[in-house]
Amino acid sequence: MPSHASPHAAIAIDYRVIVALSLLLSLWLIAIDPVLDRDAILYLRTADAYLQDGFLASLRLFDRPLLSICLALLHQLTGLPLMYAGLLLNSLFYALFCVTFVAAVSALGGDRRVQLLAVIVVLSHPTLNDQRSSILRDPAYWAFILLAFRQLLLYAQQPTTGGMLRWYAYILLAALFRFEGLFFAACAPLALLATRDLPRRLQHCLRLLAPSLLALAATLAALLLYPDSFGRGGAYLPGISHYVQRLLAFSQQFGDLARAGGEILLDSFSREDAVAATLAGFGAIVALNIFRALTWPCLLLMLWQRPASIHLRHDNRLLLRAHIIICLLYLVAFTLLNHFMTERYATQPVVFLLLYLPFLLDGMWRVGARAPARYAALALLVFMAGDSLHNRDHEKAFMRDSAQWLQTHTPQQASLVSNNEYLAYFSQRQLDWKVATYVHFDLEKLLAVEKYWRGKDFLVMRVTRHNVTAWEAFLQRYSLEETMVFDGGRHGRVAIVKLPSTGEAGDEIQP
Repeated sequence: MPSHASPHAAIAIDYRVIVALSLLLSLWLIAIDPVLDRDAILYLRTADAYLQDGFLASLRLFDRPLLSICLALLHQLTGLPLMYAGLLLNSLFYALFCVTFVAAVSALGGDRRVQLLAVIVVLSHPTLNDQRSSILRDPAYWAFILLAFRQLLLYAQQPTTGGMLRWYAYILLAALFRFEGLFFAACAPLALLATRDLPRRLQHCLRLLAPSLLALAATLAALLLYPDSFGRGGAYLPGISHYVQRLLAFSQQFGDLARAGGEILLDSFSREDAVAATLAGFGAIVALNIFRALTWPCLLLMLWQRPASIHLRHDNRLLLRAHIIICLLYLVAFTLLNHFMTERYATQPVVFLLLYLPFLLDGMWRVGARAPARYAALALLVFMAGDSLHNRDHEKAFMRDSAQWLQTHTPQQASLVSNNEYLAYFSQRQLDWKVATYVHFDLEKLLAVEKYWRGKDFLVMRVTRHNVTAWEAFLQRYSLEETMVFDGGRHGRVAIVKLPSTGEAGDEIQP
């Protein structure tokens, strides 16, 4: 493998071109995707709350409201509708992320060709670009956490007060978008202790770590002084409340889970290993989602070419590995507390793992490289680009059509019950968000309790193969008929039911 040991010799490319390409890619993917995902709806509702009632109202709805506040301010500044302001903001953060990705590759020692390959990787990897047509915190978080990583690389080479302050700023911004940034704030400086070229390593480690220690002390003080805010039902920090409660109950819940799993899966002779089996299961879930997020072709190529063979500077390689390990530790902790993992969350270590890929591709293309390696590199790039540019998101147009039908064919003051956030928000009709959120927009739970839907004007349900039996049984039980149906093929359908008025004699819904 070629040596990439001198980041100062790397020639930067024109970042304006990267920004332009990123914005064009976002425009294309937004154009072919007609529906926002459910997380985007939460950010839009939080922005609405901020515009109507201020910061505390937005904090009650979602305790990490920075993205929503930013898009609300952009809405006020430009006059764009909230949805388009959010998509524009998401596109700008994606552009920043792409520039930062290439800048991080440059700081690792990538020359101009490696940086060009980094541009191709960051603009073509399907997992990285999957969220361009939505409104999410992830692109902003990726951008700032990579800026913090790049700044730590530079600080390890030439420690300055300005570099320290920039690292503080980047890591703080990352943490404001996602709490995972606090893991890096607390752990990343420790990696400096293992560097080879940095003098007075302990001193520099403590300089970067001091704000994190102060923040931890302040958090502990807040827990002691204001326990109600972090306890169950905390007024302004429900997300923190959730994790605090999970953490406090972890020992008992994990023990119960291990015992229950052992009784189901293991013979009595092996039940003493139930804890190890449970940990192995959680580890497998984390690994599987990381592999999927990385994509199997990328995984196979990286196993074949071995990133360890890239000759980066010792300190650069060490800091990159440290950040990957921090991501893995966070994902393991998250999975143990929440009992699930998704490809989207698993993208965090993938962002850092993909920093290796431009160097690997460069080695495969260099003079003297074997023909199979070149063909494999080309095939990977073509696969990633095709997977990113062409998807089946257009098949979700039936959701958009359903929301538009509700806007034009129902009274403005109509009330409805829905198991889908997109339909609930873009129908622009009245919905009890507290109830829907409480039951996690679950169709069966919404219909199981009559007070949730009785007295409403419409039922608007996303019906899939998982809940179609419950939906049809409900219609039969109450002698209801679907007023309008929008078929989405393999994505299910949207069924709209006009509920009879319960105030008219002889017109009540009878079970």
